[in-house]
Amino acid sequence: MHVLLTNDDGAPHETASPYIKFLVEAIHKLTNWELTICVPSSQKSWIGKAHLAGKEISASYIYSAIDQPSDSSFHGPFSYPNADLIKDPNMKEWCLLDGTPATCADIGINHIAKKPVDLVISGPNVGRNCSALYSLSSGTIGGAMEGVQHGKKAIAVSYAFEADSFNDPKILAEASLVSVKLIEKLVSVWDDRVDLYTINVPLRKSLKLGETKCVMTPTLDNKWTKSLYTAKSESPEQPASDIVDQSVTHGKTFKWTPDFDSVHKNLGDGSVLNDAIAVDQGLVSVTALKAAFKEIDDLNTGELIIEVSGKTLVFAEYEDLDHERMMSDKNYMANSYIYRKGLIRKHYLANTIAMYTSKNPSSILNQAFPETYQLELDYAEFLDDSLDESYELRQDLEQNEQTLSKTYILKPSMSDKGQGIRIFQTIDQLQNIFDSFEESEENGDENAVITSQLRHFIVQEYIANPLLLPEYDNRKFHIRTYVLCVGDLRVLVYQRMLMLFSEKPYHRDFDNIDGHLTNTCLQGDTDKLVVVELGKSVLSEFSQNQIRESINLIVGELFRAAANDKVNFQPLPNCFETFGIDFVVDEDLNVSLLEVNSYPDFKQTGDDLKGLIYELFDGIVQQGVVPFFGGKLTPSSSFKQVLELA
Repeated sequence: MHVLLTNDDGAPHETASPYIKFLVEAIHKLTNWELTICVPSSQKSWIGKAHLAGKEISASYIYSAIDQPSDSSFHGPFSYPNADLIKDPNMKEWCLLDGTPATCADIGINHIAKKPVDLVISGPNVGRNCSALYSLSSGTIGGAMEGVQHGKKAIAVSYAFEADSFNDPKILAEASLVSVKLIEKLVSVWDDRVDLYTINVPLRKSLKLGETKCVMTPTLDNKWTKSLYTAKSESPEQPASDIVDQSVTHGKTFKWTPDFDSVHKNLGDGSVLNDAIAVDQGLVSVTALKAAFKEIDDLNTGELIIEVSGKTLVFAEYEDLDHERMMSDKNYMANSYIYRKGLIRKHYLANTIAMYTSKNPSSILNQAFPETYQLELDYAEFLDDSLDESYELRQDLEQNEQTLSKTYILKPSMSDKGQGIRIFQTIDQLQNIFDSFEESEENGDENAVITSQLRHFIVQEYIANPLLLPEYDNRKFHIRTYVLCVGDLRVLVYQRMLMLFSEKPYHRDFDNIDGHLTNTCLQGDTDKLVVVELGKSVLSEFSQNQIRESINLIVGELFRAAANDKVNFQPLPNCFETFGIDFVVDEDLNVSLLEVNSYPDFKQTGDDLKGLIYELFDGIVQQGVVPFFGGKLTPSSSFKQVLELA
């Protein structure tokens, strides 16, 4: 990226322009930007976006040491670029123009820069440029606005100093570090509606990258309460004359005496966080502007996170993640893997487990996952053909015709919220189910199962003897377990598990599905407990521990099985993901795996158990995110590690 740097304070000077060399050094240390510097040859503060109309502009050149930011000395000025000093890698060329910041932006973009300019940075200004009073007069913002008028992105940077921080090298170095990282952030997320951003950095000892918040703020709309000038002296009375120039004020001179203290104290009514309040609170303010002094209102709220150490964390919906960058950039961390259909699609999950158990017959998955058959059909009339392909299922169903000793459950492979789940015992009943899907679709039922869209189904032997507890009205429940996967691959099971109940008591009427489905989204308004934490349930501590131990073993084996399928499950070292895994417990406390859910619904706990979710997310950050950014991995009693692949 080619950057043009200008300002309104001029060349390096220990009092007039002490900040710009620190920013130049930070740019050279932290970025690979190509930097062209073009600044006024003398102080041009409070000049806005003015040009000196009709004036011919002269250029001169100076050279300063890059790695000595507190040293304001330089070589020159020279009338032309100095060939010898240009060759010195530790020297930086500065072009000085006897014009305004806007002049420097224009000439710098069009005549001085040897390559097209991508970004104009104006500053850092000696003093804040927050509130309308400063912004409308600022030469710093004026230089940035001139860049916009030439079709360039532009950012104005100002340092709000205090008496003890005006020229503190440590604070200035940190301010420059914050400024460069923040500029990188803004360029990477630039909104097309924005012409320029103006940044105000408070020069305080507390300023620190990654700790001091950067906030998007509107500009405080303030006004002067009195004149910026005071009358200084009077001259002797002017003699009478027949001709008086009424445009000239005689007898007085006026001194520049703006009341800055009053401006700094009047921060608005405090109902909205504005740029002036932010700086007063020690925050870095960022304001998105149009080059017509119009704000982008909906952008000027919230905290702006700066990536520290060059690493980025993105927590977003799967579709919003940059999958290409996830694969190529080890410093880009995302909250999801790219390929994990070997777990989250039911027919792929069945294949994952079948492949693994065929080679590992002693695996707990052999007992913990019901025997599963697959059906693939677009229309109900093709069921017979589909059963021919799944001949083992046909054979099993035909044998069951006589005894009805088994019950089966049908599940669409890619549906949620209990859609399309049915229970049956015979082939005729299965045919009736698919016929009913098509009838409801033809009748315009909004809850219709569209077979041609779902297409893939699984059939499993139904666990018809679930654990029922009289204290909960003998309602069926499943166990929701949150599982955190980190990198490639560490698997942790959150030990605070949930019992999710059906609304109605369990029954053996398989035509009525109500008492068999435990999805919380189906419960509607009920006074009964729908969600109970396993550890606080009526189950004995022995039973709770037995269930947890079984789940921990199953999860460890499940992800070991998934890791063997390099195509359909690919854990990446710079990603983590939280899955919601469901289990059912039978009357003998045997635990069976039901399904694996990506992006699980964390709201289903309700207000009573939201503390459980808060603790879960705290653990996700500590276990999955903190180590990525170089922090210490601290053990948690709420998480049990069940797998770590070398």
